[in-house]
Amino acid sequence: MLAGALAAPVARGAGTPDFTRLRRYRADAQVLILSIPILHRSGVGGGSVLWRESHEAADTVRRLEFTGYSIPERAAGLNRLGFIRETSCRGERAILESDYFGVMTASPEESAEEAHKALHSTAAEATYTAIEGRIAGTDIETASAHFMGPARLSPKRRDELLTRAQQALSHAPRKPPEFHAQGAVPPPFLHALAQALCTPGESRTRYVYSGRLYRLWLRQSADAKAAAYFRERGVIAGGAQVLRVTGKVRREAGGKDTDFRLWIEEGAAQPVPLRIDFQPKSYLRLVMEAQA
Repeated sequence: MLAGALAAPVARGAGTPDFTRLRRYRADAQVLILSIPILHRSGVGGGSVLWRESHEAADTVRRLEFTGYSIPERAAGLNRLGFIRETSCRGERAILESDYFGVMTASPEESAEEAHKALHSTAAEATYTAIEGRIAGTDIETASAHFMGPARLSPKRRDELLTRAQQALSHAPRKPPEFHAQGAVPPPFLHALAQALCTPGESRTRYVYSGRLYRLWLRQSADAKAAAYFRERGVIAGGAQVLRVTGKVRREAGGKDTDFRLWIEEGAAQPVPLRIDFQPKSYLRLVMEAQA
């Protein structure tokens, strides 16, 4: 229901796209204590990934979106949403300009005990965080804002959430980057990840998010078991192979590593993940599985 719900019109490439892939996911959750799984629940939420490309003269406009959300009835009443959209204009050799926009439910819980207190909330509104940014050459600007929005979303209220996010951002000050740009600035996260996924073997790159510079590492390896699994479920064609991608990100100015894993179809020109495995909190692991 929420997949693509927050999508706004693309600034460029408004005509018929040359390529569009929308993949939907079921989200499963594991609750961890001291890194040991103590509870597993399937179908606590869902999500989607959109990859769309169109051409204008010699440039390519690429739009990437990620949406993840909980289903309160399956997630013990917990209502969470995360959405990020990035659009870039690419020349023959590099990205010329990028912009991004995101909305997510503010979730300050840092422990399983704090998360338990947030369950079964009856509040009509929740706190959200909105962010937007633009990268063009060596120019970077970003803005973020907190705002109140509907705690439970529906097709009728998704536009309301988007409008509130844009209103909050319109009053937010534009902030300069927290680093000194030397040469062309790296792209935002989804575009950096997409490019790295198209690079076989191991890759290292950087990306910019919220005016901060991050490093991204990926390592790809064949996974025959996953290939058989996704072929059997009809997610990929017979004979297709699958790569397991082990990833890590870290803020360049300092901070701890954040690990994640993806599974993609080998040789895909637009490698939209088949599975996404990450741990957003120390006590919570989420696995998003592609649906046939």
